[in-house]
Amino acid sequence: MQIDKASYVPRGIIPCHSIQPSYREDIDFGNDAAYIACMFRHPWPIRFYLIIALFISTAPRIAFAEKPAVWIRLRSPNFIVITNGNEKQARRVAFQFETIRAVLRRFLNSQGTAPDPPVTIIAAKDEATFKPLLPESYRVKGAAQLGGLYVGGPEKNYVALRLDISLDRDVSAPFETVYHEYVHYLTRRSLSVIPLWLTEGLAEFYANIRLESKYVLLGTPSDSNLMVLHQTPMLPLSTLFAVNASSPYYHENNKASIFYAESWVLTHYLMTEDWRNHTDRLKQFVELVGENKSPEDAAKRTIGDPKVLEETLQEYIRKFAFTVARMPAPAEVNEDSFTPEPISAAESLAIRADFMVQHATYTQAREMLEESLKLDPKLAAAYESMGQIYAQQNQFDEANKWYSQAVALNSQSFLANFYYATNLFKGGLNDDTAAKAESSLRTSIKINPAFAPSYDALAYLLATRHRELEEARMLALQAVALEPGNIRYRLRMVQVLEQMGRADDALRVATLTASLAKTPNEWTEAQEALSSAQRFRDFKERMQQREERVKNEPGDGPGLVRANHGDPSASSEEVQPPVLRHRDEENVPAQPAPASGDTASPQRPELLARHEVADGIITYTTCPNGGALELKLVSRAGSKQLFSDNYYKIPFSALNFTPKDMMNPCTDLKGMHAQITYRPAKDHPDQGEIVDVQLSK
Repeated sequence: MQIDKASYVPRGIIPCHSIQPSYREDIDFGNDAAYIACMFRHPWPIRFYLIIALFISTAPRIAFAEKPAVWIRLRSPNFIVITNGNEKQARRVAFQFETIRAVLRRFLNSQGTAPDPPVTIIAAKDEATFKPLLPESYRVKGAAQLGGLYVGGPEKNYVALRLDISLDRDVSAPFETVYHEYVHYLTRRSLSVIPLWLTEGLAEFYANIRLESKYVLLGTPSDSNLMVLHQTPMLPLSTLFAVNASSPYYHENNKASIFYAESWVLTHYLMTEDWRNHTDRLKQFVELVGENKSPEDAAKRTIGDPKVLEETLQEYIRKFAFTVARMPAPAEVNEDSFTPEPISAAESLAIRADFMVQHATYTQAREMLEESLKLDPKLAAAYESMGQIYAQQNQFDEANKWYSQAVALNSQSFLANFYYATNLFKGGLNDDTAAKAESSLRTSIKINPAFAPSYDALAYLLATRHRELEEARMLALQAVALEPGNIRYRLRMVQVLEQMGRADDALRVATLTASLAKTPNEWTEAQEALSSAQRFRDFKERMQQREERVKNEPGDGPGLVRANHGDPSASSEEVQPPVLRHRDEENVPAQPAPASGDTASPQRPELLARHEVADGIITYTTCPNGGALELKLVSRAGSKQLFSDNYYKIPFSALNFTPKDMMNPCTDLKGMHAQITYRPAKDHPDQGEIVDVQLSK
């Protein structure tokens, strides 16, 4: 293959005509690629001032007042572009993102048929259109100017960008941050086990992709990372490989930059070495880690011994020579196949408002949605977004009004059905609301079988209602299969397995999940789930041992309980049931605590078969004999006298906090907010048998 004779340096550093390339050689990549390398010989301070000068010269142009813009929508296989620019610009934006997606999925071997949920791109033609969409912190005077913003979540993913920057060929990396976050979205859906340094290294590597006409440039150097590597000592690779979500190198501002920069340069080196040598060592490393091999062992078998690799990497950085691949855009990305269509003013307002809802700019979003509904009172998407505003502010009854209307207007919206169902969770479930939520979630799954949150929510519903636990497990598995890198779905699997009593399996999944955490919040949640699963497994083992011992002891009655209540010397820790932690994505606000009342009657009435849910404050608890538990739950709707003849069978859970230690239900529940599932008494609606207890603060 003939190598391109022009050397390449990313725009915004120094002109290539002043540099001699360090090497050129024929490399076969995808049957048609050219590899170019530039040696950066200018002293770094000179390059820094050149960057600043270029930034000033390409500062955003001032937008002048124009006629109200007409918005259009363009659909590509994986993106929806909404723009007040022209059709050509919309096609170019979709082509850019489709190309990045295709190139990365080729590396990840993600060639399956399951579609990714489409990402919506709001392509503003200028700063005047773009700036009002941003969070308040970016709109104040003196705030850093953005070329694009990525807002992602479990249900929706948005990109907002400025067309006047994206089409400016003098700006080297206007969307590096946007591309970085989008790469994270793809890897979360494709990979489950991957070291944190490689997660960030791949995101940084592909964030610096460049498109030139119908060609793709891979491996273009990152200006910001080069600056950090020039100014900051490298971490030992043993330290880099050990960084996890709890490490200060990952989330402390004064240390994060070298972690990202070194992750980028190591990934860059390994990728380009594979290109030049016709190897797949980095892919093999990922595969071995995915097979639960330790990163250290996987590295020695593929990318090299870390100590040797560290010396090679330091030499690579000292040379400041970086190989760049120039290859044709993937053939499957056909810009001419993208379909444009008109979009109403009401729809464009609703989409922009929904983007603002996702980053919690509620006041402006509500105003835009109200204007949208004036133009089109039957626009279901506007009702969905309005419902989200109230749901995210814990106004669940008001949110339910909007979600109900959204479903009524568009029963085939998987999102409207999903939002309606999950909002019902937050208001407290009884048989009626649980049935409605289940129906809506099953409808959502039927409409969009690739939408993982609906599987996760239905698994949660079934598990908390103690119904079809095996189906709940399969639903949780499906959510994990759709997004292997999303640890929330794995945490749900832990919760379901705990409900099923499968302590060993719950601990195994929790252990794996803890190793996958990519952020400090994920790490905290995973550690809490791991601790809960460990306590549950330990409790089950102690109970099994005690039951075996009791079988061989004389006497009658429930020996398991008598060992605690009949023998003062017995350790209470040995027989206390564990707190099984079931986290939901939203916190339900606690009700104010009313005054305490009398104890419940010990009489056990006849029970109905159905389940109901009560939410309130536990004002009284007692364990009159053996493992019996009686309590009083007081709420705004009144009080309930609830009981269990064997509290060891009750699944206890902590919804939005982690208890410091295992809790004794006989003494530690008083004064706590709880949501209790119970079987109501046939002739006494204020009494019932406890089925499940979820505690919250």
